[in-house]
Amino acid sequence: MYRSVVRNTLLTPSAVNKILALPADETACASLLEILAKFQDIKKFASEIHTEIHVIKPILKLLGLSYESKPKFFEEHIKEPDAVLFSSEEERFRSSQLWGTVEYYAKALGILLLKRYGRNLQEGITGFFLEFENRIPTYQIAYLLKKSKTPWGILTNGREWILVKRPAHYELRLLSLDLETAMFENDRDALHIFNAIFSLTGLTKTIPNILDEERDYLIELLREKRALVQQSLQGARKRVEVYPKMIDAFKDLFGDRELACSEAYLLEKKADLSQKTYAQPDGINEHNVSDISSFLFNKKGYEVNTNLEGIFLAEKGVNATKEQLLALKILDMTPNFGNLASDLVEGLAYFAFVLPYREKNTFIAEWEDETLVKRYIVDNILYGVERSHLALDILQIMIRKRFNAAARHFTYGNPLIGMSVEDVSTYFDAKSQMGLFDKNPQDIINDFKETYRLYFSLSDRIKEDVQVREELEKRLKRNGERIRGAMDLIVSTYFNKTVDNKRIQDVLSHLDSDDVDWENLAKKDWFVNAKTLARNNGFFHFDVEFPFLLNGAFDFIFVQPALQYIWEENFPLAEATRAYVKRGMPYLKQGGRMVIIIDNPDSNLAGELQRSTRYETDVQDGMIVLKKK
Repeated sequence: MYRSVVRNTLLTPSAVNKILALPADETACASLLEILAKFQDIKKFASEIHTEIHVIKPILKLLGLSYESKPKFFEEHIKEPDAVLFSSEEERFRSSQLWGTVEYYAKALGILLLKRYGRNLQEGITGFFLEFENRIPTYQIAYLLKKSKTPWGILTNGREWILVKRPAHYELRLLSLDLETAMFENDRDALHIFNAIFSLTGLTKTIPNILDEERDYLIELLREKRALVQQSLQGARKRVEVYPKMIDAFKDLFGDRELACSEAYLLEKKADLSQKTYAQPDGINEHNVSDISSFLFNKKGYEVNTNLEGIFLAEKGVNATKEQLLALKILDMTPNFGNLASDLVEGLAYFAFVLPYREKNTFIAEWEDETLVKRYIVDNILYGVERSHLALDILQIMIRKRFNAAARHFTYGNPLIGMSVEDVSTYFDAKSQMGLFDKNPQDIINDFKETYRLYFSLSDRIKEDVQVREELEKRLKRNGERIRGAMDLIVSTYFNKTVDNKRIQDVLSHLDSDDVDWENLAKKDWFVNAKTLARNNGFFHFDVEFPFLLNGAFDFIFVQPALQYIWEENFPLAEATRAYVKRGMPYLKQGGRMVIIIDNPDSNLAGELQRSTRYETDVQDGMIVLKKK
């Protein structure tokens, strides 16, 4: 759009165009340029106070905003905002009697937080013990807004100005403008946008009105689109019939996007793919891709009231430090279009900001950068298994767009169909004759687990360790593919009876055979058919696909059993919940929690879970939490 617009999760392109169409205040733009130009001579050595006196306060006056400097905050351990903004001097005087209270901030138009000129507003300050004012500035303003209930926040270093809407949960809805770039490039449009948005009129009328208009437009558009999608899917149940229609509807809203998993599936099935050219409408904010997809393609949308703070931080002494929180392993068994995944990333990143380090003088740069800490969470904490190719594609688009990361631990499969590696050896008949040099399947599995334990213990940054890891990867890939093949074969017997016990024994006894023997075995019709059945039904073996589970477990497992796609037949909710609990519990560590997000749970189901001796059950509003004993 404009190089001066650094970041925008608040407004659609359509909204920006509406702002540009407003009459420009050329006098204000000229005055803004004058303020910035005068500051250039001292900016290299300017302190925070210099920035405030020579840039911030003159610009606030130019914007028509009344402000109170250094107001007391109602939490003693938190540094006060640099200013509280009011719509007029009269409103500021009337509110003064409420000084230092929640009510004082509730009457304000906004909060302003300023940093020295040019300071990075997404990073904490390296080398300092992280008192509140030295932590990640974007989260500082988010914290103040959440606590104070003030509608708007302005975070600025004089050069970059960020307007932040008070978070409903943990997500940052903001627009950031680089005024120095606008000045050097004489970008009058960017200066016009700044004045129209950050001014008194912008904060009280322009932005609220445009957001309301955009919301009303989007609701109407999506209702019409949902009706058309439902109409087009009448009678369609197979994915080869459903996916092309859904892909068409998705691309109508979000333009030509790569949907690799879905399109590969359709090509494999020799289905026709549309050759249309798509363009994203200006009224769509791609930041909302998960929410929009959930509304269009689910029978019931995502429940947005999940109390993540209560889930992660309520228990005293548990997840009480950054190190504890960011060492978690979390599984989403029903990722859908990524709504919960995005909430988890945003929420965990915010909690990491709030929590202290275990030791006072610790500073981990990756955790003190808003972008990097979110990417760290995606790369190291979150895992997911999604049963729809299209939902997985959309989730990956969301992760790339919002967090600049690849959702490498989110994969296709049916989380309810599969088995564990440990159970493979139980299918082996010890009386079955093996080759002289063949290993017992149990020995192979033990070696597989031990090799992964060694692999994960090695550093990916030390040259010698990297070389060993590369050698181990070859062994693990070979053995993993064979063990997966055996598991697929065993599970396939629950779907048809073409594979008898003799063939299972044959495969298990060849797990350690040479490559030629294994390839000949894998080409057998019955083995090929079992693999095809596994692929078509999404067989998913957790500890093969997520191998850290061979020697570990998840801290949290999230399940939304009521989530159904609009093309799916209805299924009994209580039965589905039991199936998720049965399948997920073996991969949850002792003391870990399974969070079942469910509206109005069936009393019989809740009672059944509460009677179990395997876990403690806590029935809350909108969810059931099972703590493994």
